[in-house]
Amino acid sequence: MRKVFISFLGTNNYVQCKYIFNGESSKPVRFVQEALVASLCKDWTEKDRIFIFYTSKEMTGEYGSKELNWLDNGQQRITDDSERIGLKHRLEDLKNNGIRPIVEDYGIVAGFSEVEIWNIFDTVYSKLEPGDEIYFDVTHAFRSIPLFSIVLFNYAKFMKQTKLMSIMYGAFEKLGPAYKVKEMPVEERLAPVIDLTNIARLQEYNQIASSLKDFGRVKMLHEAIDANVETSTVITVRYLSESISELDQYIETIDLKAIKSGKFICKFRNNYKNVRKKGNLSKPILKILEELNKETEDFVEKNDFRNIEAAINWTIKHDMLMQTYPLVAEYIILRFTEKYKHLQPKGFGNKDFRFFVSSILGAPEEDFINKNWKESISSYSEIADVIADDTAVIDVRSFYASIREARNSLAHGNGAIKYEELIEGISGVITGINSLNPAYENYSSTQEIIKRYVHQS
Repeated sequence: MRKVFISFLGTNNYVQCKYIFNGESSKPVRFVQEALVASLCKDWTEKDRIFIFYTSKEMTGEYGSKELNWLDNGQQRITDDSERIGLKHRLEDLKNNGIRPIVEDYGIVAGFSEVEIWNIFDTVYSKLEPGDEIYFDVTHAFRSIPLFSIVLFNYAKFMKQTKLMSIMYGAFEKLGPAYKVKEMPVEERLAPVIDLTNIARLQEYNQIASSLKDFGRVKMLHEAIDANVETSTVITVRYLSESISELDQYIETIDLKAIKSGKFICKFRNNYKNVRKKGNLSKPILKILEELNKETEDFVEKNDFRNIEAAINWTIKHDMLMQTYPLVAEYIILRFTEKYKHLQPKGFGNKDFRFFVSSILGAPEEDFINKNWKESISSYSEIADVIADDTAVIDVRSFYASIREARNSLAHGNGAIKYEELIEGISGVITGINSLNPAYENYSSTQEIIKRYVHQS
């Protein structure tokens, strides 16, 4: 993994000043790059890089920042000898004094057209390697470069897994016009280096918000919270991040038991309230969390089937077909398994009884009507008869069959059911789910069956 310093060199005749960076004052310098490299790169190694991009007569037909400020003796109207020395010379002096990263310089076009902007984009992007940690000096970047560079680095984050560590801006203008600054003693020319990294974070926050609103995915939100170094040790933030990750994982893996338990929503809501009150996270993240809080209002803070129905609604709202159909199919089985758990035969594990119930639900229509039970069901036909006589089971079977067919089509990748049909089928899910909510009944007629087949504690 490399550390990479990137800067675009301008054409002005820059005035000496001291830059305040990381709480320390640089020596008097004309180029902000000299101050930043001296401070930022002092512990870097030979594998790291310093990239300087400039315009040039060769690239644009006019004297550019290469001739005026990269090379020596570029400026014509000089007032002292320091203005004769170019940035190349200054960086070589730093290397002679222990700065180890290799300095590489590259010419770019002027950026006056869309074609030229994309040319600059390609030039910078091609220099990046997978995993680079990027430190970007935006001080002298001209025209549209600051804007598209932020887009570029976010693009590189996805394509090359790079990481934008900081965006720095040397605010020389705080001192006033250059001609006025020249009249000030050098020791009084103190210009702050401003951290603009959060501007780039805004685009990342947009992606996080889009991932939540458009796709129902909160993994990026979880990762953004975890990446907040300042708050990583705050226990409420850590628990909040965990609960968000759990929501994503449980829906992704169809973990009905965990979804039904409601533990993750309790953890989320309690820690969200604390974090919002204490302001441990940035305002954009808090706004996204507020939206997530609204989006999850159907979940309840206890072990309840309503949590599974809320998860199903979540997948429907966000077009998560690969989760919706398996969730609904497993939910139907779970409801009836729970309803008839008092009839679970002795020696049956939960997995065995789940298969028993699902086999009844999925039995061919003729066998179901005639109670012609096969395989393991036939050994416990009296229990199967009781379940099959339940009007709720009878009502839901056709719905269950359509859900199972859709799930199998998705799981096996055979295209048996077309995308449009799967989308259309979603509209009937809520109606079908509602049929799973009849009142539980006590079946006195099953007591003899219970004595014969079910283990009594």
